[in-house]
Amino acid sequence: MQTKWMKKLTLPVLAMLFIYYATRTEDPAARNLVDTMSEQPMQEQSVYSTEDCYTIYALHESDNLVKTFVPKDEANDPIQAIFEIFTTKSNQLPVGTTSLVSPMTKLNDYRLEDGVLTLNVSPEFLDYTTSEEQDVLSSLVWTYTELTDVDKVKFEIDGEAVSNLNGSLPVSRGLDRSMGINLELDAMNLDDTQLVTLYFMTDDTKNGMLVPVTRLISSSVDPVTYAVNALIQGPTNHENYVTVFNHETMLLNDPVISEGLVSLNFSSELYYDSQQTKVSSTMLNQLVMTLTELDDIEMVSVSIDGNIKVMDDANHSIAVPTSRFDFEDSTLIEAQ
Repeated sequence: MQTKWMKKLTLPVLAMLFIYYATRTEDPAARNLVDTMSEQPMQEQSVYSTEDCYTIYALHESDNLVKTFVPKDEANDPIQAIFEIFTTKSNQLPVGTTSLVSPMTKLNDYRLEDGVLTLNVSPEFLDYTTSEEQDVLSSLVWTYTELTDVDKVKFEIDGEAVSNLNGSLPVSRGLDRSMGINLELDAMNLDDTQLVTLYFMTDDTKNGMLVPVTRLISSSVDPVTYAVNALIQGPTNHENYVTVFNHETMLLNDPVISEGLVSLNFSSELYYDSQQTKVSSTMLNQLVMTLTELDDIEMVSVSIDGNIKVMDDANHSIAVPTSRFDFEDSTLIEAQ
C-alpha cells in the first residue's frame, strides 16, 4: 500500500517540529459542516475519480495544507503536470487554495529510480522564507508520493545536490511522508515516539476539504485507538479545522485488525440522524483516510452497538470494508 506512515521520529521531524498550547472548545461548526454538505444538491457538484484527477496538497485560506483534486489535462507526464499545477498553472487549484511554490520556478528535469523522485529545479524554487519551508516541502512530498511509483522525493538546484534548501530541514537523503504535514506535537518525551496523521475537515459552509494533521505521540500508545479517539475529540488547539464526530462517541470494544482490515464497534452517538438509521459519509471519510495512513491497515469496517446493518448518508453500508481508494474514486469536488 502506498500510504502507510506510522513511523518512528525522524531527523526531518526533529528539525521542524513545533508545539502549540491551547485548550479545546466544543465546536458547533462540525455539525454545521455535516448539515450543509449533506444538503447540497448533487447538480451543483462534479464527480471526479483519481483516474481523472491529480491529488494535490495545497495551502488553504485557513493556513493549513489540505488535500485537493485537480482534473487532469491531456499531458502524458504526471510529474511535469503536477509541477506546473504548483507553478504556472496554479490557477487550476480549487477556490480558496493556493500554491507555495514560486511560479517562476522551472523543473529543469527529473529522475525516478527505485521509488526515489529527484526534482532538478531552478534557483527560483528557494523564493520562500525559512518559516515556510516545512509547508512548501510537505505540499510537494505528500503530493508526489500519492503517485504509486514514488516513495521519496529529493531536490537538486540546477543539477547540484544540496544538503539543505532555504532552511534547516535536511534533504540530502530525500523526504517521504514520515516528515509529516501540518505538524503538531502531542508528546513531551521525544526519545520514544511515533507519528500518526489524522484527517480533519476545513470549516467551510459548502464544501469541506480534508486537512491532514501529523502528531507525535508516545510509541507505547496504540496508534489505532489513539487515532480514533483523537478524531472523536476533534482539534485540540486549532480553530480552522473541525471534526464531524459527535464528541460523546465511544469505542465499545478494542479495534480488531486482521489481514489489513480494522473492525471498529462504536456507541450509538455515531449515528448522524435522530432516527438512528444513518451515519455521516464525511465522518467515515475522516476515519478511513486516517486509519489507512497507518502501517498494515488498508480497509476499515464499522458497526454500531454491534449492528452491521447501518448505511451512511450516501447509502453505502459502513460494515463493508472500505479503503481510501473507495472514497478517492468518488470524490465530490465543487464545480468551479
